[in-house]
Amino acid sequence: MTQGPKVRVALVGGGTIAPLHAEYLMSSQKCELVAIVDPYPPGSVLASKLSLPHFESVTALLTSLSDAPEAYVICVPSTLHVSVATEVINRAQPKAVIVEKPFATDSKSGAELIVLAKERGCKILVGHHRRFHPSLSTARSAIESGKIGKITAISGMWTAKKNDGYFAEASWRGSRSAGGGPIWTNFVHDIDVLHFLTGAKMTRIWAIDTPARREHKNVAIDDTVEEGAAIMAQFSNGVVGTFLVSDNTASPYGWESATGDNPSYPKAEVPLDVYRILGTKGTISAPDDTLWTYNPKIENCDREIGWHTPMERIELPVTEGIPFKQQAEHLARVVRGLENPLCSAEDGLAAVAVCEAIIAALKAKDGLPISVLDVSRS
Repeated sequence: MTQGPKVRVALVGGGTIAPLHAEYLMSSQKCELVAIVDPYPPGSVLASKLSLPHFESVTALLTSLSDAPEAYVICVPSTLHVSVATEVINRAQPKAVIVEKPFATDSKSGAELIVLAKERGCKILVGHHRRFHPSLSTARSAIESGKIGKITAISGMWTAKKNDGYFAEASWRGSRSAGGGPIWTNFVHDIDVLHFLTGAKMTRIWAIDTPARREHKNVAIDDTVEEGAAIMAQFSNGVVGTFLVSDNTASPYGWESATGDNPSYPKAEVPLDVYRILGTKGTISAPDDTLWTYNPKIENCDREIGWHTPMERIELPVTEGIPFKQQAEHLARVVRGLENPLCSAEDGLAAVAVCEAIIAALKAKDGLPISVLDVSRS
């Protein structure tokens, strides 16, 4: 991409993840953050800190700025993603928008947003920033090059301990209907990672709750968020997976601790794996990017390769890179028509449909499988 005028970007929302987006948009070589849009105090505080114009609405921004933004980054509460993105696309007519995860909190509204964006000529990128993490790029390249043979199964974990203050800061975090809970808030990222690594989508889900250990006094019992789940899944290519999710366990086995890519969460002192991709010739773990496979020299001997054969541990080389920074540069290339979204609206919607299926399974409490397609169509 030749250096030309920077892509003008507006940030909609000033809450939890907004400062990270702002940091890397501000330091970008290809993007220029020109304004913060947010009717609530966090937006004005962030704008003041960054010495940027602050507006309470998209309409106010368009009225005041002579040179309108070409792209918007939308990081409002989950239940507002679709409505805010719809307003931005209709009023501002941008070339592209990043919608933070989850792309939507129901498949129907998410599908309608995709139709609108195509009608208006706006490209949607979904904020599953892990796709830009060097460890996942390395793992995917190794898988695609055949280093582990054909993928058979996957195992994964997202486990951490959210303290009481996390829920006190924002009441919606205790409400399932408001988009709270580790499935919608956290595991939706892992779903997208697994789709990304396997090149296939989850089609069927089994799930049961972990035991409840905390109390949400101001939320109806039937709307209280789950604390976690044991999940089994089947993918469209036949691959199967098992996953453990919990936001009330003292554990470093989650993406944030394993990578440290969000400065709000301390990185574990030693390399950790949270995904294991098991194939017919080997296994890759990520984000520690370790490959277990048979030594090629052994394959030349007369001994049959299998569980009696020693395996070799190989540390795959991983380049440096900051996911949020890479995402900002990618946004600029998408706006200029040089690339297609690495995580498209359709990819984001696929993760939403899996979340819906998991929640449906947790509500049913019968251990029976839930079809992802059936849930997303209902």
